[in-house]
Amino acid sequence: MQFSLKYILALTAGLSLSPLHAEMVQSSSLSNDVDGSNLAARVLSKDSQNFNSRLSNVNSLSITERSGDQVRRQTIAAKIDIPEEEPSVIEKLNAVASNTVRKFSQTGVASWYGRQFHGRKTASGETFDMNAMTAAHRSLPLNCYIRVTNRDNGKSVVVKVNDRGPFHGNRVLDLSYGAAKQIGLTNAGLGKVSIERVDGPNS
Repeated sequence: MQFSLKYILALTAGLSLSPLHAEMVQSSSLSNDVDGSNLAARVLSKDSQNFNSRLSNVNSLSITERSGDQVRRQTIAAKIDIPEEEPSVIEKLNAVASNTVRKFSQTGVASWYGRQFHGRKTASGETFDMNAMTAAHRSLPLNCYIRVTNRDNGKSVVVKVNDRGPFHGNRVLDLSYGAAKQIGLTNAGLGKVSIERVDGPNS
């Protein structure tokens, strides 16, 4: 079999250039699977945004019908509106939980604590002051405010929840000595109260 000189020269030139071409197009691999997934997520997100943007700019739809050799095309005026993203399930649950806590009310037995814990750190990080208007509750958000009413005499006081407790029996609230004194609870030590969450001074 004979090859022409032109073919041999072309083949030789191609072989000599191949390594150079390979070096020029050498690619670097992604460092790990996470990089790949992040890149894919960004690409998909960008494509989705571009797609929605193009759809929003569409003012008409073109419908083409074919019947044998005949082609019929009809254009219909239309505007495609892309609805805004709805809140996620987590966002909805958080909103419901927040509203539920804000409407919090409770009835139960309250006690008080004072000198024995005066000067110690509370669950919020504040220093306990037995004469300040504060309270300890098991589950209400720290630094929220509640109105506590003595069910026996109708006296009430607004206190800041800055500690956790009480963890004794069926008690639902531990008032500071100062707050308990305001509603006439210090002598008895225990009393039935109603609790209602209220807005703080900076709300």
